[in-house]
Amino acid sequence: MRRRQQNHLLNLTFSLIKYFLLALAGCTIAYLVALVLDLAPIAGAIAFLLEQVLARSLALLGCLWAIAVIHESARS
Repeated sequence: MRRRQQNHLLNLTFSLIKYFLLALAGCTIAYLVALVLDLAPIAGAIAFLLEQVLARSLALLGCLWAIAVIHESARS
């Protein structure tokens, strides 16, 4: 019986996606709390973070995911 080797790149990609989604949920909750408490500067800072940093992180994670899938399909 042939044993399947672990793909560390795929595991890393899924871990990073999991933490990205957790960070996105946390930023969303913090943004909503800042809006409810009428803290406009904090809400603006969170909105800037979501627009700039997390959007670019999503693009990088998408590229990493594509590389991991291509690498996995090339191995088999």
